[in-house]
Formats: sequence, C-alpha cells, structure tokens
Amino acid sequence: MFHNIYKPHPALLEYVNNIMVFRFELDPYLPRPEFSFPPLPEQCLYFYPFESPDSEYLTLNKKVKLAKNIVVGPQVNRIKLKMHHSNFTVKVGFQPGGLYRLMGVSMNEFPLDESLDSAYVLDKEISSINEQMAEVQNPDKLKEIIEVFLIKKLKVLKNRLPIDQVLPLVLKENGLVHVDHIAELACVSSRQLERLFLQRVGVSPKFFVRQCRFAKAWVMKENLPNLKWTQIAHSCGYFDQMHLIRDFKVFCGVLPKVIENEFNAAPFLLKNQVFY
Repeated sequence: MFHNIYKPHPALLEYVNNIMVFRFELDPYLPRPEFSFPPLPEQCLYFYPFESPDSEYLTLNKKVKLAKNIVVGPQVNRIKLKMHHSNFTVKVGFQPGGLYRLMGVSMNEFPLDESLDSAYVLDKEISSINEQMAEVQNPDKLKEIIEVFLIKKLKVLKNRLPIDQVLPLVLKENGLVHVDHIAELACVSSRQLERLFLQRVGVSPKFFVRQCRFAKAWVMKENLPNLKWTQIAHSCGYFDQMHLIRDFKVFCGVLPKVIENEFNAAPFLLKNQVFY
C-alpha cells in the first residue's frame, strides 16, 4: 500500500495544487470500504487505472459507478465512495480556478457534486494515461506520468488574470478574508467578482470563503484525529463550536460526531491535503 501527496512540478504550480496517488489491498472477505468525501474548495481530475469506485450522491439519493477517468467540478455537499478491495487512485487537485483555465468551460455549467467522464471534456490521450499507470508500481513514477501530461496542457491554459492570483490566497487564509478585500486585490467591482467566481470556481465568493474555512476543519480532523472539535473550531476561525456544527449541517447534512465515527470505522484515512 502507498498513499503519497505531492506538490507538483514548479512549472505546474500556477494551476495545479497537489497530486495524490494511493493504492491499497484489503481482505476480500471484508465488506467493501466506504469513505465520505467533503465538499472541498477544489476541482479535481481522477484516474482509476484498475476498477473505479461507486459513488453515492447523498442529497440526490443517487448511486452511480464512476468512469475510469473523471473530472469533478464544484462540490457543495458530502458524497460517499464505495471502494474496491484492490484500489488504485490518482488525483490531480487544481488550484482554485485552475480547471477553468485548463478547460475554458465555466464552472457554473458543471453539475454540482457529480462527476463527468473526462474523455468527453478533455481529449483522447486521457485514456492512455490509465494504461501507462496500470503498469507502474512506483508512486514517484506515477506522479511523473501525470506531470508530463499536465505540462503539455500549459500551452492551452487561459490567460492568468489578477483573480487567478487572489483565489489561492483565499485558500491559504482558510477563507478568513472579507469578500470586499478579495475584490480589491483582484482589481474588480463586487459585481465583477461575483461573475468571476461563478466562472472560475462555480460558487459565489461568500460560499467559497465559508467552504475554505470548513475544509480546513475537515482536513485538520482527518490528519489529527485526536484533536477535539472545540480546538479545531478555534484554530479554523470559528467563533465557537456551534458555528462549526452549523457548517457541518450545511455542507455534510450531519453533525461532526457522525463524521468522526466514520473516520474511526474506516480501514485508513485519506488525509486530504492542500499546498499553499
């Protein structure tokens, strides 16, 4: 088993935030493992060189088997993935606005929470990436295969605007930045800022900053499971634990204790990570 999260090649930093590769083998006589995924402020590209998992969209009461290459746009609700006993996943986590710059498709045209088969929205080469990775055992080599593919895409990126430099800053500050200040840094009006956010990340500025703060709380608990929710709430800029509970209800539809119980029951934790 391996589970590595990498900072991307320096040439990719303007639109790629992280690359995650993980692979595990579980006892086939045990139930297939299920994992909750929070609505992180991150659009992603996923590769499943072996068998893809099943996804449950909780708010839609809908279950689907994912394609072997998927693009995930704006996320606003928790979903569940049912993995296979032999699992192999590679994820590209884009900088805020990075997927828009790559594809040139407004993120508010993407289905919320659901995924798209990346072969339909990128190019045919995407399928060959899975074939290459299926033959590789070394996680560092897997990262290299992805980076070669992504570096080729630099020439098709949409031009970088001031907003594209500001969005990662909002992530870095864990959403603890006022929307008016974001507009000032991006050199746009409040109305223009709203339009740019919908285009680049698929949600409003106010929703995004709230989502960044919530994501910090989730990631902190996932990486430091012994921390109390009260400590996490204060570390993430919540006034008190009740405000954190309110966000859990908004983004996950459940109390923090439910998520904590899921973490404790999981065979291992995915330990999401974002680089600044």
